[in-house]
Amino acid sequence: MKDEDIRQAILEVEELKLKAQLRAVREAMKGESAQASDDNEKRISQVEYVYQLLKSEKMPMHVNEIIIKCKDKFGVELYRESIVSALLKKVNRMDRFIKTDRNTFGLSEYRDIYRSPKVEG
Repeated sequence: MKDEDIRQAILEVEELKLKAQLRAVREAMKGESAQASDDNEKRISQVEYVYQLLKSEKMPMHVNEIIIKCKDKFGVELYRESIVSALLKKVNRMDRFIKTDRNTFGLSEYRDIYRSPKVEG
C-alpha cells in the first residue's frame, strides 16, 4: 500500500468519526423531550406500508396503484424501483407476498381469495 493510500484511508476514517460526533452533538442539542418522542415512535418500512394496504384491500394491486394508494392512505411516498425490488425479494423468499401478474403483488395469506371465482349477487 502506498503512503498516499494510507493517508487517504486515515483521512476517511477521521471524517467518519467527526460526522458521528457531529450527529451526537446535534441530537444532544435537540433536548430530552425530542429524544423521548423519537424512542416512542417506530419507523415503518415501505414494505410494511404495502403489507398494511394489501391487507386492508384484500386484492392484488399493481405497483403504480400501490404507490398512489399508500400516498393517499398513509401520506408516504414510495419509490417504485425500491418497492418493486423489496417486494420481489419477499416473493422469492416466500415471505408474506406473492406476485399475481407483471408488477402486481398480493398477500400469500389471501391466495385462496384471489383464486376463487367472483360470486355475482
